[in-house]
Amino acid sequence: MDKPVTDEQLSVARAKAQWEAAIDSLPQLVCLVDPRGKVVRANRTLKSWGLGDVTRVEGMGLHALMHPDCSDENCYLEHALSQALSPAAKSFAIERVFDTTLQRHLRLQITPFIAHPAQPHAMQPLVMMVFEDVSGRIDAEAKAAEREQKLQLLVEFASDVIMRQKADGTLLYLSPACSGLLGHAPDALTGKNIYTLIHADDQEALREKFGAVTQDGEIATVTCRMRCADGTYLWVEMNSQMMVNGGNSTEIVSIMRDIHARKRGEEMAAEYQKRLERAVNRKTRQLGLAIEMLKRKIEVNERDRAALEASEQRYTMLVENTLTGIYMREGNRMSFCNERFARIFGYRQDEMCGMDLSFLGVVQPDEELAQDMGREEIVEVVTRSGEKKWLKLSRARFDSGDTSYVLGNVIDITEQVDVQERLKASERELRALSSQLIAAQENERKRIANELHDGIGQRLSAIKFTVEDVLRSEADLGHTAQAERLGSIVERIRDSIEEIRRVSMDLRPSILDDLGLVATLGWFCREFGQVYQGIRISKDVAVNEADIPELLKVVIFRITQEAVHNIAKHAGANNVSLQLTHQDDGLELSIQDDGKGFDYAQTAAVGSGLGLKSMRERAELTGGTFTIDSHPRRGTAISVLWPQAE
Repeated sequence: MDKPVTDEQLSVARAKAQWEAAIDSLPQLVCLVDPRGKVVRANRTLKSWGLGDVTRVEGMGLHALMHPDCSDENCYLEHALSQALSPAAKSFAIERVFDTTLQRHLRLQITPFIAHPAQPHAMQPLVMMVFEDVSGRIDAEAKAAEREQKLQLLVEFASDVIMRQKADGTLLYLSPACSGLLGHAPDALTGKNIYTLIHADDQEALREKFGAVTQDGEIATVTCRMRCADGTYLWVEMNSQMMVNGGNSTEIVSIMRDIHARKRGEEMAAEYQKRLERAVNRKTRQLGLAIEMLKRKIEVNERDRAALEASEQRYTMLVENTLTGIYMREGNRMSFCNERFARIFGYRQDEMCGMDLSFLGVVQPDEELAQDMGREEIVEVVTRSGEKKWLKLSRARFDSGDTSYVLGNVIDITEQVDVQERLKASERELRALSSQLIAAQENERKRIANELHDGIGQRLSAIKFTVEDVLRSEADLGHTAQAERLGSIVERIRDSIEEIRRVSMDLRPSILDDLGLVATLGWFCREFGQVYQGIRISKDVAVNEADIPELLKVVIFRITQEAVHNIAKHAGANNVSLQLTHQDDGLELSIQDDGKGFDYAQTAAVGSGLGLKSMRERAELTGGTFTIDSHPRRGTAISVLWPQAE
């Protein structure tokens, strides 16, 4: 007959059942292991982890159960069991380990204790091993770290200065924008007290504002002057708020921006207002007419002040609302963009988040992007409405964990590109008109030269022949006096014919039309050498006549003519070098002398040098680039380069 169950035994049984039910409800895997490493008891988490039924694992080795195929000599579970089953084992924990078999991040708590088996007089040491899955916590920590990195990146790229400080003013952090605003490197200011940078007249107000922030926890706005690296003071505006960190420590976070221009405008307006009030006080003591005149002046000044304030508001709005579109992408997907970027492409800001950017024209393959990083480029894109726009684009790449991001900014330059195209068209039209003007001018020179040579020159030649006949008749008749007078007339007529021939050749050398530019330059150099025998001129023409455009032949001759005549008149040179050569990028005319030179900048400033101006205009009107290099006592070099016609 069975012995009756006592109340104490019932209580123990109920407590054991309640304890096992509580253990089974835990999300952690709980195992009791005997001194041989065999499983005595496991909770129901064993099944949810895919390790089998709890009723079938008793007596199985824990290592074989959890790592059936393990051959790793450094297995963490094998080492943990060995340590836990040692005679002097104490409770210990493995805070974080990645189980490659279970593919879980685990925390392991090991507690040796004495259990009471069914035999009342036997004692067996057991070890309780609690496995906790901490994968979700680790993933959350990784995501938090990634969000923190993105936030830090936005802080680093902000145009305003972001800084953290203690309540006593000790600076803990300044963003990189500090270098551009104050000229100080952020690291150079970290650890210093902010009041050492504040103008003495503004320190008390700043202390009051920071005190209010510390007490009330509200956002405080204050304007003050901060000392820059060069010793000057800059007006800034700071929006500050107190923040509580871990451990209940507090610090003040401020966003600082440059308001120097706005403050300067306010000071100018205030100073102007003071002068105006003094003028009003003086004028009020004068007659009524003066008072009326003063009232009208005040009205004008008020309108000026209102216009100044309106202009200041517009300037502030422009500063607050940047015209640059900013975006951040991961792969081809938009992670972030500002309102300006979305408006450029005709979308709302929320529509662009997550959008595929391939069709926008701002995405490149990674290998091309690595080469173009940090370089500005001009790209053509198509907006949502189908409109084509031109953008100035620059990008920067950064990595966050295993993910790469691209941060870029775009500026809409469509109007600028359109204006440039119109300017190019106008320039082409101007060159065409200039070519026609030069051609008309040369035709007129040619006509006048022909008129002088064929008209007046022929008539003077006929007169000379007639006078010479009369001269011979008078000499035969013995009229010596008349013959001498007629002889002098003949000499003057001969000089006039020679002068007409020279003027005709200066206006339009017939050799230019008959034999071309190369022969004309040779003739010109010989003529120049005969007239100016003290100047040696060397010529190097390394082009073919057929390679010189017809319009440029006259222009090259006129520039050469003007330059060489200027050398003869002003340079005092002994040697002149004339070169006409083909370069890789076009046709180049070069004229150099070893004369006394001059200060070209001073000559251009006083408006003299009409000959130089004429040469420059002829070169530029035909698409050439005119350059001159001259210094006192170092000679002069003139160069004209006409680009190769496409």
